[in-house]
Amino acid sequence: MKLISLLDHLAATPASTSAAPRRAVLAQLGRAAAAALPLALSALPATAATQDSTQDAVLQLLQLERLQAALYTQALAATGLIPAAQTADFQRLLAHQTQHITFLTQTLQGAGSVVPATPTFDFSGRRNVTANPELFPAVFTNYDNFLALAQQIEDFGVRLYKNHVFNVLSDYRLNGAVLRMQSVEAQHSAHVRGLRRSRGATVSNWPSEKDTAIARPAAAQALTTAATGGEANVAQPVSTTATLPTASIFLVRDNTAIQDPALAEAFDEPITSAVAQAALNLFF
Repeated sequence: MKLISLLDHLAATPASTSAAPRRAVLAQLGRAAAAALPLALSALPATAATQDSTQDAVLQLLQLERLQAALYTQALAATGLIPAAQTADFQRLLAHQTQHITFLTQTLQGAGSVVPATPTFDFSGRRNVTANPELFPAVFTNYDNFLALAQQIEDFGVRLYKNHVFNVLSDYRLNGAVLRMQSVEAQHSAHVRGLRRSRGATVSNWPSEKDTAIARPAAAQALTTAATGGEANVAQPVSTTATLPTASIFLVRDNTAIQDPALAEAFDEPITSAVAQAALNLFF
């Protein structure tokens, strides 16, 4: 797809080797767009996290990115799983996740934080215990099952980034990077959703109440909760404590609001760190 090719082109932008301040790099790359930003910033000194919430946010985003990278790494290694026509797409998605991991890792290191070891992810949902029930069956032998899990994890990721945008406000450079990485995650979600729709799934390119729900056992509910919900919300968060009615965001002539229920689906819904951690814990 052209979208994925564009992201691949942006991701290939060389990292800056100059001593220019981050603000200049952000201004330059911001015009180019999303995927290249974490790669370019990785060559620059990381801003120290000044609050526990900022450090915790980066740690949880790193955990998410490692999960996504592991999913695509194992899927690409599974013989016959991904059709040849889509192999390059998932290689590119993996490259973007790897760039995000590099940036988040260097951000933590620059702040003097200890970077935890990467866990052994188990995408069956058994959490590396054979006796546990399988929550996500045949993920690496059935392409539709793989796509369904990839969609939920990508949707979950977009919502988690939306939450942590507010948790890194104390560092405006990091905040800008998180916003741009969320954009890349959203494009990944749209691509996976499009692949599912091309195979007969009733799903939009964005989270919608019209999507057919992905059936999961009760023990896997944490992922479903993290990936879906809130698409009918009539107000959107503008800070950690305030919301704005969706219709008021788009005003036309004479301050007349656009009254369209579909507007609610135009916004990503944040989730709490606790909800996110419960979903992440299903995989290790």
